[in-house]
Amino acid sequence: MKYLIASEGNTLESNVSTHYGRAPFFLVYDDEAKTLEPKANDGLLDPHLVIRDGAKAGVKRLICGGIGPHAYQVAERFSVEVCVTSGVPVAEAVKLATEGKLPVTTGPTAHHHHEHGGDHHHSGH
Repeated sequence: MKYLIASEGNTLESNVSTHYGRAPFFLVYDDEAKTLEPKANDGLLDPHLVIRDGAKAGVKRLICGGIGPHAYQVAERFSVEVCVTSGVPVAEAVKLATEGKLPVTTGPTAHHHHEHGGDHHHSGH
């Protein structure tokens, strides 16, 4: 199965990120082929498109520490199950999900807000 994981780093040893949209990295891991494709969330990526593109590439499950309503709706639209956990390494989270020990959430876990350390709606003066 292919997984999309919100991660603090770009390896399987990195911890699952606490919030999907603000994760420093998105990892696509194929537990059958044992391949890992990291994507840096450098502010140029749209986290919602990462879900869409992942689903088109065969991702069936998203693992993150929390997910807002919009990202959850995108996952639902593309039939990607969302599993919530954090503070554990990516490899362990994938193992738990594979064993059915990581419950699939039935809705968003975070409220949508735009607090990114400044108001990005104003242009520079």
